[in-house]
Amino acid sequence: MKKLLAMLILLLSFNQSWSQTTLTKNIIEELNKKNLSLPELIDYAKNNIANDIERARFFYHWISNNIEYDFEVKDRLDSSIYTEEDYINNTNPNKVFERKKAVCAGYSELFKWFMLELNIETVIVSGYIRHLTNPYVEPELDQSFSHAWNVSKINDQWLIIDTTWAQQFETNVPDFYFNISPKNAIITHFPSDNKWQLLEKPLTLTEFNASQYLDPLYFLTGFSEKPSLKQDEKFYYFVYKNNPNKNWLVRLQFGTDSINYQSVLGIEVIKQDGYTYYKFDKKQIPEKTAFKVDLNNFNEEEQTFTLYENIILFKI
Repeated sequence: MKKLLAMLILLLSFNQSWSQTTLTKNIIEELNKKNLSLPELIDYAKNNIANDIERARFFYHWISNNIEYDFEVKDRLDSSIYTEEDYINNTNPNKVFERKKAVCAGYSELFKWFMLELNIETVIVSGYIRHLTNPYVEPELDQSFSHAWNVSKINDQWLIIDTTWAQQFETNVPDFYFNISPKNAIITHFPSDNKWQLLEKPLTLTEFNASQYLDPLYFLTGFSEKPSLKQDEKFYYFVYKNNPNKNWLVRLQFGTDSINYQSVLGIEVIKQDGYTYYKFDKKQIPEKTAFKVDLNNFNEEEQTFTLYENIILFKI
């Protein structure tokens, strides 16, 4: 998934609300030339950045631009040969800063250190993540999908921040993983302590696994709301809010085993009030069915399509 999204960023031009600005990137590059120490970076933030939310955002981008994901350590962790040195390197912020490499524990430890130095209350959240290779979380089996991220309290509100997942983008670091809305975070991130879902009514693990999976790519392309499946006596209606970027097209398929899918036939496309409705007869859909949604990107200049599969998965 990381390579897929990184490739996509090469193709897209995100607006400033989704990605780091050129100014932010240039500032970080200039600071890197000065080889500042941890305390010097804190001093820079205190003296040059106006408020806590922007200071937190700055260090979110700084970490994402400077800390490389340590795949060798991740392999050892998955193989249960995680060494004491690996542990120290990913729990000591000074080691993470010195090595410029870490797994998620190191990313979250370093971000927490920066925030506490700025008197911003910050917690490391441990839990599990899901994506198209692991759409259902089973804690006793999913050690390879354990994860750590942060929540920071700014202006009396807890913000969900994941510097590790932001780092997967090679050319731009999107703001999507900075202050992730709880309703979007719970699509992929399941905290071991459900209070860090930050939802009025936290999901149980069963509810989480039964909920719709969306790859973050869906939002990064410009879609702003989760789609839904509605029905009446005769028809299903797959409904999504239109993407301002009209080059992104939606393909809906179904299957009975979550492996083999076929196209939904006889779709009537209805556009109304900024939404698109895929209307189709219920008779072709088995009682227990898995749906998947793929995205097609149409390149007008070259008149070609690029297909991104398994962007949304859900069952009925």
